[in-house]
Amino acid sequence: MRKYVMVVLLAFLTLALPVSAQGSAEKAKAEEKITLHVLYNDTDSGVEEQMKWVMQQMQKQYPQYDIQLDMSPGDAQTYETKVRTLIAAGGEDLDIWWERGGSWASPLLTAKSALPLDQYLDKDAYWATLIPSARKTNGDGHFYALPFESISYEIMCYNKSIFKQYGLDVPKTVDELKHAVDVLAKTDYIPISVGAKDGWCAAMMFEGFAYSVDPQITSKIVKGDAKFSDTPYAEATQVMRDLLQRGAFSKNVALTGIDEALPLFESGKAAMMANGSWEVAPGSMKMGDDFGYFYYPVIRDGDVQKYGQNCAGGLKENSGYMVYSGTKHPKEAAEVALALAQMSSRWLYEISGDPMVPFLPEKLGWKNEKGFAPAVAQLAKDQQNFQFVYGLVQDVMPTAAASSGVMEYTSKFMASAPSYTNEAYLSDMDKAAREE
Repeated sequence: MRKYVMVVLLAFLTLALPVSAQGSAEKAKAEEKITLHVLYNDTDSGVEEQMKWVMQQMQKQYPQYDIQLDMSPGDAQTYETKVRTLIAAGGEDLDIWWERGGSWASPLLTAKSALPLDQYLDKDAYWATLIPSARKTNGDGHFYALPFESISYEIMCYNKSIFKQYGLDVPKTVDELKHAVDVLAKTDYIPISVGAKDGWCAAMMFEGFAYSVDPQITSKIVKGDAKFSDTPYAEATQVMRDLLQRGAFSKNVALTGIDEALPLFESGKAAMMANGSWEVAPGSMKMGDDFGYFYYPVIRDGDVQKYGQNCAGGLKENSGYMVYSGTKHPKEAAEVALALAQMSSRWLYEISGDPMVPFLPEKLGWKNEKGFAPAVAQLAKDQQNFQFVYGLVQDVMPTAAASSGVMEYTSKFMASAPSYTNEAYLSDMDKAAREE
């Protein structure tokens, strides 16, 4: 009997041990997390604050993943070099990264280093959460970057109090703008403040006026299908020449940078300012009800019905979170990249108080309890109705040399040397667009 009991006990132990070992293995496997490495450019304390909040939310939402964030310091060139170095080394410690887009992203796409994300995401469901102008793909029909950053557009700011003082209406045509300039030029106010020394501020003005003739003109130039010397920019150049001759700008406008131009407007010394929509929130805060904005007036009176329909700016091409094409976990990386994009935008909307995001907050249930200044809320509403949006001219040129040339020649034009004709300026701009 005793021998029988020992045999049974040994048999039981023989069966029990593998089951116990298998259970431990399954438990260890269940506890093993997929590690995903995220690279981001650490540029200032605001970015650090944003990403700290984002990562806290991600850890709550995705406990099954070990998401490791690498905040890489340095300027744009230093950061982009790190991205390329990691990819060249085989992509170790790189699954997802923030890409600034434009010409920076072109070499990465050419080398097929970025994963096409539409194969892992429900495209229609994703599109439904974005503002219309953000629903776009790359030239090959795929989308590689999930946008999340604050969106900016070319606008003109104005002082409502000064306009009311002189009985001026918001100009929707260039003729109406010229009338406002003529009235204001006879006062102590500077009609239009612009940081022409920096080049990009004035370049945006040329583009803004050219958009009223053909909103796709900058896009066509970048693609090689048009030139600066074609009609849209030629007419815009004449408008700028007319404004210069009417005394629209400060006497030393060619030597005035954005750091001097902005205080002129915010302090009430200038009635208008050529700037981007990034000024709407701070301008509203500093100037209160006196702050207003309008879109670039149309050059041709017959196009007045098109006023405000199209706007230069918007999202940069291929800007946002990208996934490395060689990642070991493409499906999971795409899922996390989308969550990062939404969470980063949510921080802007709910925490930072910036509604200029590519997502539709009401679709995702986001709330901002403090509310927004009227001008800010109006701009956020406007951007959902723009029919055509393309990046700022200085940002979308095919090369850095081309961007530098555009800004350099535009600053030269604003110096208003009589010998620098419209034709010479446009010829130089065409040359700049071809710079390698």
